[in-house]
Amino acid sequence: MKKKLILTGAIAVLIILFACAFKIDGDSSIKDITHPYINTYECTRATLGESDLLDDYEYLRIIIEEGGQMKIIFKQKDGKSYQYESTYSYDEKTRELTAEMTILGYRYKQKTTIENGKFTIAMPLFSKQLVMVFEVK
Repeated sequence: MKKKLILTGAIAVLIILFACAFKIDGDSSIKDITHPYINTYECTRATLGESDLLDDYEYLRIIIEEGGQMKIIFKQKDGKSYQYESTYSYDEKTRELTAEMTILGYRYKQKTTIENGKFTIAMPLFSKQLVMVFEVK
């Protein structure tokens, strides 16, 4: 009986120590802990060569959803808005997001790493370098 009490006490202490090692926000959900990449990302910087693309847009967003689906939505300052759907895969170990999408009959595939709620897309486009930085909204 005494051994069971000591064992139970030791397990309780270990559980308390283990729980204190992690800080979980009270507003966190299971998704935040298990799939933190599933979120809405706002473009905070977008350049094509020397041109600032954000001058022409109210917003550029990527919404990564469960089940391998994502949406790319943007709204121009003239009020026109667009939405494209895409598929993605995510590697939990490397934090690498790979997305594929078809625009005007051309298939594009882009890989990037999500770190601290942020990722960058960089690729040549029209003989200039396109750089877009996205952060959790």
